[in-house]
Amino acid sequence: MKNNYWPIICALLILTGCASSAPKTTVYTLELDKFEETVVEESLPVSVLVENCGVRDAYKTKAIVASPAPYELTKRANAEWAESAGTLLNSSIRSYLSPRCGKVLPPEWKSRIAYDYSVLVYLEAMTQVKRGQNWFAVLRLSYEVLPQKGGEAVASGRFDKALPLEGGSLDNYAAAQSALVREWLDGLLKSLRARP
Repeated sequence: MKNNYWPIICALLILTGCASSAPKTTVYTLELDKFEETVVEESLPVSVLVENCGVRDAYKTKAIVASPAPYELTKRANAEWAESAGTLLNSSIRSYLSPRCGKVLPPEWKSRIAYDYSVLVYLEAMTQVKRGQNWFAVLRLSYEVLPQKGGEAVASGRFDKALPLEGGSLDNYAAAQSALVREWLDGLLKSLRARP
């Protein structure tokens, strides 16, 4: 009778051990506040609508995308963004512009309220890339700032930059992506300030 319980007890111990040994997923986000200056210049007297970012399929999930070799994309195991890359970039744009512009509106307000400009972004790459023995953070996107009333774009262009990383650390990678996004946003704001 005692021997009949041993297989059940062993099976339960094995299952309990397997269930508790699942690797933990680390969640990363863009942290633009690390790069905030202590004083924000006077805000622009404009209202800006930030459209939802268009993204390549690889960036529609929370996965952190890596390219360990040319023409190869993989997802980092046990690590992910807090939101999909497009959503993360979109919320970063809004939080960056909010103290620097009169009003910053989400895309669902497009038909409800007048605004001066809309910001459209297409995210092509937000990737951790290894070339040779070196790792890089790569941010590649195209953008336009359009007046609501029509006419030519106030600003448009492409941002394509890579920052070298110390090793393949995901902490370094997230910090480098934050710095790249901040650099692009600084340029976008400069374009808005230079508008006619």
